[in-house]
This record gives sequence, C-alpha cells and structure tokens, in this order.
Amino acid sequence: GGVGKTTIARVIYNNLSSEFECMSFLENIRGVFNTRGLPHLQNQLLGDILGGEGIQNINCVSHGAIMIKSILSSKRVFIVLDDVD
Repeated sequence: GGVGKTTIARVIYNNLSSEFECMSFLENIRGVFNTRGLPHLQNQLLGDILGGEGIQNINCVSHGAIMIKSILSSKRVFIVLDDVD
C-alpha cells in the first residue's frame, strides 16, 4: 500500500474515459463492501453508468447483477475497480 496505485489508475481513467460511452471509477471496493454491502456498490456502478437517471434502489444482489448485465451488454464502458480482494 501507499505506492500510488490508485493515483495512477485515476490518471489513466481520466485520460481514457472520453473514449467510452459510459464510465465508472469505484474506489475502496473492499471498505465499501465491508461497511455498506454489494447492493450499494451495484447502485453506485449503475448510477455512474446511467448518469443517475432511471435508477431504482437495488436491494437484491441477483437483481442488481441482472440489471448491470443487461445495461452493460449494449454499451462500451470503462470501469475501474480499486482496492479489490
């Protein structure tokens, strides 16, 4: 830890994100997962991808996975997941 991996990932994300239809940079996956759970991460991802429009609050992980798959399958997306176990 502490060698700047997140900073490097953020710079690359900022430089490349304009080439994609949708993008999301999810930081501290491990910490958010442990404190708020997977549905929160799914909501965050969908909010980023859809710009916060048309999002329902996901409470069920399997429902969130189906929604993410159906939305992402038709778009060119760039997703960075930081601090994943």
